[in-house]
Amino acid sequence: MKLQKLQYFIEMAKQKSFTKASNKLHISQPALSKQIKLLEEEIGFALFRRSSKGIELTHKGYAFYQDIEPLFFTIEQKVYQHMNHDEIRFGSTPILSSYFLHEHYEKIQNSNIYITAIQDDNRDLLPMIQSGEIDAAIIQDIATAEAVYSRFLFEDRFVAAIPLSYSLASKESVTLEECFQHPQITTPKGTPFYNRLQERMEEQGMTPDIFETHYHAMAGFVSVGVGIAYLPKMMSRHIEYKGLVFVPIKGEPLKRDMYLHASTKPVLDLLYDLLRPSWC
Repeated sequence: MKLQKLQYFIEMAKQKSFTKASNKLHISQPALSKQIKLLEEEIGFALFRRSSKGIELTHKGYAFYQDIEPLFFTIEQKVYQHMNHDEIRFGSTPILSSYFLHEHYEKIQNSNIYITAIQDDNRDLLPMIQSGEIDAAIIQDIATAEAVYSRFLFEDRFVAAIPLSYSLASKESVTLEECFQHPQITTPKGTPFYNRLQERMEEQGMTPDIFETHYHAMAGFVSVGVGIAYLPKMMSRHIEYKGLVFVPIKGEPLKRDMYLHASTKPVLDLLYDLLRPSWC
């Protein structure tokens, strides 16, 4: 039995349509139908039946699909890993490149992964995957997207960056309410983090002065006493600035879920194995 017949069967089971499956597989409908019939002859039972809803798996066909599909995907993934395939074009942000990807530098260096796109807002990388400009990226707070495979990678929590001149700098932990009594340094208006912080301030009836800038500039402004910022814990573990201290926020109310998005399943799983952090 050739693997190609199984590939055709799996795609038919997913699409439930000869037209859709043949288009996906780039073969004619008669050729696909013939391959399915040959497979049914080899295994000795019918895989599909026609109904008012279209093409459906038979009971035995469904059980066969449940057993075969994970195995076939594993084979496909392993073959992909050992192929001398083209480079994987990875999109990133300055923060992720500087404070997350560097921890995986050795593994990335020994693979065919290349960072080919940098965006300040990682949400701007998602359309680039969908259009084929890049193959993968880490996107915050977007679990799924059309025509893209995704998987949860890690939860990134935030700490307060506080000027040493503030009394809060001597505390072991702080609350957001305490922080909101001082000027706030945040990402530009309209960004997910700005909106989240604004909601928190409105909940507590607080209206502190707000200074907008980008993540990579926040620590510098905190160090000269402009206000309090909230930075990813991954970042706070790797930078030292004179004039500021990083303080945990009680209850860790500020966090973001980071999802790995990729153009194909094999690329998704290959990158997940490489980039899955040990500290989350």
